[in-house]
Amino acid sequence: MALNLNIPGLSENPVFIAETRPQRIHQLLQELNTQDPIDIATHLHNELETLNRQKVPSSQRVQALDCYRELIVSVTNALADEYIDATLPLEDKAKSAALACESLWLELGFGYKLVLIDLQNQLIKLRTDKSSALAIKRAIHAIAQYATVYYHTYRAPPNHVWSDLHQLYFCAAKLGILNTAIQDDATNKDHVSDAQHLASIEDLYKHTLLMSLVQPPHLRQRDINTIAAYLGHHVGKARITAIEHLENSSGAFIINLTSDTPPTLYSKLKSAPNPDSDILLHTIDLIRDVHADLSNLQSGKAPESGSISPDANHNDYIELLTYLITNWGVPPKRIFNRSAKNEDIDVVVDIENIHNVIAATQNGSLASASTNATPSHWKILNISATGLSIRRHHTAEKNIKVGGLIGLRGKNESQWSIGIIKWANCGTRDRLDIGIQLIAPNAESSVAQTFPHGNSNINILILPEITAVKQPASIIAPRRTYIDGRQLLYKHHNKSIQIALSKLIQRTHEVERFQFSVVNEVNI
Repeated sequence: MALNLNIPGLSENPVFIAETRPQRIHQLLQELNTQDPIDIATHLHNELETLNRQKVPSSQRVQALDCYRELIVSVTNALADEYIDATLPLEDKAKSAALACESLWLELGFGYKLVLIDLQNQLIKLRTDKSSALAIKRAIHAIAQYATVYYHTYRAPPNHVWSDLHQLYFCAAKLGILNTAIQDDATNKDHVSDAQHLASIEDLYKHTLLMSLVQPPHLRQRDINTIAAYLGHHVGKARITAIEHLENSSGAFIINLTSDTPPTLYSKLKSAPNPDSDILLHTIDLIRDVHADLSNLQSGKAPESGSISPDANHNDYIELLTYLITNWGVPPKRIFNRSAKNEDIDVVVDIENIHNVIAATQNGSLASASTNATPSHWKILNISATGLSIRRHHTAEKNIKVGGLIGLRGKNESQWSIGIIKWANCGTRDRLDIGIQLIAPNAESSVAQTFPHGNSNINILILPEITAVKQPASIIAPRRTYIDGRQLLYKHHNKSIQIALSKLIQRTHEVERFQFSVVNEVNI
């Protein structure tokens, strides 16, 4: 398969000659009179763009790229802080930071792909395998980081990402260098990504494929990073093989090396795989490792693999590992079909704002005293029995986070439905679509205190029992409220109600939903 990589055209007579002397590049970088990551990124991008648009011997090109590379890793880490925890759609500063990162990784990938093409076009290829291995590994790493910027900003990576990754992997396979150890030589290990520590092309390729299979649009940005770090410890347990007969297709994904698409669940294939172009990614052994870590965490122990720090929040990891087992194993099928719908809907996000607007509705007011709780207007795209997807109007607030609590009220409805934001999809001009899991058709608000020594108020939402789906009454409260057996006291329908917390149903980065038992009720 001839290389047909996504690269820029090269000028025969460039206006500016790219600097390729390592000593001079280091000197110019040290002379940069700025500490602003955006300014540094702009300078680096300009230099890379110049280098990648003209013909340069591969040895000189790779020397220049290596000079820029460590600073690129450092500055993109600094810029990522601007958008990693940002609400959606991104504000201008976060957008600029993401665009700068995206551009740097794209150009760095261009550079190493150009090096590889030059090496493969040489008539005499003696002793070029090590250089090719280095170029392929660094090109894959740059492409993976480029895709990660898209994941962090809830956009789908361009198709050329997958076409390039598959071609680079196949080229390494033909050269017999998939498992050639290539240790990173960065001096500042604090600024080296976890994937970059992987020694072989095969492990880095598998890491990139597996990160696409965790469905990044369904994750918080920091959870994407946490999974990437965790996977770095276990990626060796995933296997890539030629097409073979499978007794059980669980944990098997098909990769078409001639396509521009990510891996596909084997069970979803509509025709037999092509052994000339397709390969298999197997995750069963990887899932066994994740299961072992999950069992340790559930027993109150840190995993023996060292993949999770003893100081980490084990509850967070229990949720993430459960999620990974599902997505790397057999992702659940959709139970209910969605049907298109074109109606407006009012939206409020965050438990405090939802509490305020429901309290205002209970009191007969159409608006809350809190301006933050003013509903914004969205448009329904489609709806099913358990959820819906909606699109933001351009005037709506920019305050969405995946995993966040959301209140919804349709036209002519008097009560607020409650849901969890399950995924996000960003587009141009601040377009934002989100998917919502509905958990209750209505809720009532109250203020609770811990019993018997409550010294602070906790805003809670009381969700009704839904007998049709055998869903008992539950309560939503801010995260870290739930402790098994803890007692709360709150007022509801002219009663003072004392409850004991009995079962955690759902936890996000913002809230917890739990069942309870009534200990005592007193009329007031």
